[in-house]
Amino acid sequence: MLPSAQLGFHLQPLLEQLHQDELSKFKALLRTLSLKDEFQHISPTEVEEADGKQLAEILTNRCPSCWVETVTIQVFDKMNRTDLSERAKDELRGKQKQVHTVSWEKGVMVSMVLETSFGGQELRRLGVGEAALRPLLDRNGLQESQDHGGCCSFVRLSVQQLPAAAFCALEAEDEEEEEEDESSPSWDIGDVQQLLSGEERLKSPALTQVGCFLFGLPGEKGAKALETVFGCQVSTEVKRELLKCRSVSDGNKACSSTADTKEVLYCLYESQDEQLVKEAVAQVKEISIHLTSTSEMMQSSFCLKRCQNLEKVSLQVDKGIFLENDTALKPDTQVERSLNDQHILPFWVDLCSVFDSNRNLTFLDISQSFLSTSSVRVLCEKIASAAPSLQKVILKNLSPADAYRNICLALGGLETLTHLTLQGNDQDDLLPPLCEVLRHPKCNLQYLRLASCPATTERWADLSSCLRISQSLTCLNLTANELPGEAAKGLCRTLSHPKCFLQRLSLENCHLTEANCKELSSALIVSQRLTHLCLAKNALGDRGVKLLCEGLSYPECQLQTLVLWCCSITSGGCFHLSKLLQQNSRLTHLDLGLNHIGITGLKFLCESLKKPLCNLRCLWLWGCAISPFCCADLSSALQRNRNLITLDLGQNFLGYSGIKMLCDALKLQSCPLRTVRLKIDESVFRIRKLLEEIKESNPQLTIESDHQGPKHSRPSSRDFIF
Repeated sequence: MLPSAQLGFHLQPLLEQLHQDELSKFKALLRTLSLKDEFQHISPTEVEEADGKQLAEILTNRCPSCWVETVTIQVFDKMNRTDLSERAKDELRGKQKQVHTVSWEKGVMVSMVLETSFGGQELRRLGVGEAALRPLLDRNGLQESQDHGGCCSFVRLSVQQLPAAAFCALEAEDEEEEEEDESSPSWDIGDVQQLLSGEERLKSPALTQVGCFLFGLPGEKGAKALETVFGCQVSTEVKRELLKCRSVSDGNKACSSTADTKEVLYCLYESQDEQLVKEAVAQVKEISIHLTSTSEMMQSSFCLKRCQNLEKVSLQVDKGIFLENDTALKPDTQVERSLNDQHILPFWVDLCSVFDSNRNLTFLDISQSFLSTSSVRVLCEKIASAAPSLQKVILKNLSPADAYRNICLALGGLETLTHLTLQGNDQDDLLPPLCEVLRHPKCNLQYLRLASCPATTERWADLSSCLRISQSLTCLNLTANELPGEAAKGLCRTLSHPKCFLQRLSLENCHLTEANCKELSSALIVSQRLTHLCLAKNALGDRGVKLLCEGLSYPECQLQTLVLWCCSITSGGCFHLSKLLQQNSRLTHLDLGLNHIGITGLKFLCESLKKPLCNLRCLWLWGCAISPFCCADLSSALQRNRNLITLDLGQNFLGYSGIKMLCDALKLQSCPLRTVRLKIDESVFRIRKLLEEIKESNPQLTIESDHQGPKHSRPSSRDFIF
């Protein structure tokens, strides 16, 4: 909604001219002229108790500006206060005078928006006489600068923006006259799209508000107001051009960021044109909303409830919108908090209606959101009553705390739900609602991620029990959860259970140690389904690796992918892994990144790569302290290996000499490698030449240059599919 400074007239002085009885009548007539969203959302008590000044603030700050301008004049006419309606019209005409006194060629309008001040030279360039500006100077629309030798500037930016928008919307008064007079400037409505393009708005942010004004004009009420005040028809082409400029269709190209989305929703809300909104959002499949104020809630709900083809919705609600559960507020503000939520909840209901109106909605992400008991209840009701289509749900850092439990209960019977992510602010109550979901007879969950959950041993035991019940869950991601000793043991026993269907398990950064490796090793022997195990960022050490290799060496072990990134492994651990890999192990993917294995460790691994029974296809050695002195052994191993297709040597300084030694293997077309990642200084001519020689000799090989460290995403993450 536009602030009062952007209305076409000053509303407060007009309302202050009304007697008390007249003001009451004005309020009553306002409601009769409101369709739904313009005024009905405001509490009747608040309006009834407002004086003229307060009512002006309510209307200008909380209602669409175009509606306020139109309906105010209509109400004054109905009250036979033509003196006030004429005053309002005069002010509107005053702002429009620059449309009639300035040549509105495209260049003129853009200049009037872009220029903050102008003088005789600029006016001559535009073909405008200085006398033409006198009406604006007399009406305080323009002011003469004291410091710039007769230059003028607009008092308020909106005085420039409003007529620019009006000109875009209005047709020529006499098209035949314009055709006869070829020298007469003309405006092509197709230029609206170019004028409001992202490129032009980057040059002049003021154009953004022109677009917002323009959206409020071509609707039925806005068109009537323009035609009444200016005596011109609104172009029938405006809506089509607006849809091109601000449509969120066409693959969401207009909404490349949250800021773009906010601007689009603001513009569409300002139009108050339901049909226009429906057309604008007709093909939207994905949208991300970040609500920071009640006005943004109103704008978003107005548009989202008219979406019908959404597939993905991401939502973030800032603190201060819902106040019901805000404990930081003083106790005596409880009534005020309740009234605030009563005011905002209807818009939240409309926003949540996306679950009813979008039959293809498959993805929902609610993160970093401060909700309330009432808003969570509405959300759960909408989720529960919607047609079953949701497949992936992400809930991160929500308040109040019971939001997780209530939303999980709503999701419990949803057979389509296959992916669920729960992440709390170190809350210890995430596991109980999760277990309720897993125990539900209709649960079809396949992927579960649980993060930041400092639960007790008993609650972890409940989760382990549920894992033996669920026959659908195949992927479990427990990254960044501290597992107490007994909890880790219980999970290992679950992996050994014949009714556990887990295939992929991530225990990254779960504070595991060498002591946990014995139970894990035993589980690996017995488990008939586990194929992927991530133990990254756990201090397992070489002795822990030795224990794991004992389990991995059994022919019954099904594990194919093992991630030991940053696990305090040295050459000793590589010795045990090398022995394992030479024994026809099923292991095909091994990540040893960020372990200081050095020259000796790499030699052990090279020995295994030379053996025909080694089945490794992907080996990640990112940041493993490998030096150029290792490259001769590695080159020899690669020439004999027939299975390895991916080798990551990123963040290892090999230099020209090291890469040159690797060339002997990489140039061979018989080399099975398809992807190699190296730390390369491409500014060195000799290295560039080596890479060109490799590419020419072995075109099937892709050499990736490692320029950055994967602090948050390991190179092997793409292969450890979740």
